[in-house]
Amino acid sequence: MILLCLLLGFSLALQMPAKQPATAESAPPEKSSFFAFVDHDYIFTLEVVKPGVPLLNFVSMADEDISLQAKNVRLDLGNRKAPAKLFAVETGDYKQPMVFYSIVIHPRSSFGVRLDGDFANVRDLYGVAIRLGDEDLKFAPLKSFAFEALVLKVNGINLGSPDFSEDWRVLRLEAMGSRSGGRK
Repeated sequence: MILLCLLLGFSLALQMPAKQPATAESAPPEKSSFFAFVDHDYIFTLEVVKPGVPLLNFVSMADEDISLQAKNVRLDLGNRKAPAKLFAVETGDYKQPMVFYSIVIHPRSSFGVRLDGDFANVRDLYGVAIRLGDEDLKFAPLKSFAFEALVLKVNGINLGSPDFSEDWRVLRLEAMGSRSGGRK
């Protein structure tokens, strides 16, 4: 009798439709406290340093200025998308940071800001995207170790270099994230 039940159960399982493998579009986004976008023009990193406090750093290897508005930095909190409201730059007094609605990213420069916005006490994010000019930059989630390895590489970039491709080769940088929109 037990053997008959097992055979019946096995035959029913074989008749059920096969479960479709998860695709990148159907798979739930990976949560992380560390995100990065890397290409030959820009490197952006975002790290949630404590609940509700994300830090955004960038390196520009582009040849022209571009403006970045705080509201164009969007964090996916899972249940909603939250744009930044302000960029905050720490001064000598933690309680009195300088705040900006936008910053200009200059060629061959690097800088970091704290994002202020309605991020609650979120520690892990489901995604990060930036609208830069007429393009959307989507960040890739990283594990802590991969993020720290990337930061060490980025710190080795020579912003005075006449050819960043040499830095890419020597530092073994790899593109990550995606770019979409009006790039010519």
